[in-house]
Amino acid sequence: MKLIGSRTESLIRERLEKFEQIILNNEVIYNLLVSHFDEIKHSYCLNQIIEQAEDIYTLLVNGKYVIEFELSRLDHSISDVQVESLNEYAKKVKDKSSKLTLAIAMDLSNK
Repeated sequence: MKLIGSRTESLIRERLEKFEQIILNNEVIYNLLVSHFDEIKHSYCLNQIIEQAEDIYTLLVNGKYVIEFELSRLDHSISDVQVESLNEYAKKVKDKSSKLTLAIAMDLSNK
């Protein structure tokens, strides 16, 4: 997807950058990322689903991998961790909004 510098893109970019700091400052999530990847340069939240007892996160890490996991609200434990390559994940993304968020996260990762 080609980025055109629209207002929508700008808002998504700001949200991704702001949320990156929240993710990296969360000790539980940061420790999970460090345990799966050698070095953490960037981590952008592609999706967050808030449920009653847990939050489900989908993160683009270092512009190369996508990690999805559940974070319990009760005891802050992590479960259902799945890691896949960016290419594998991109093939599964169907809706326009998710494709746009992914394209902007990839652009941010390359800077």
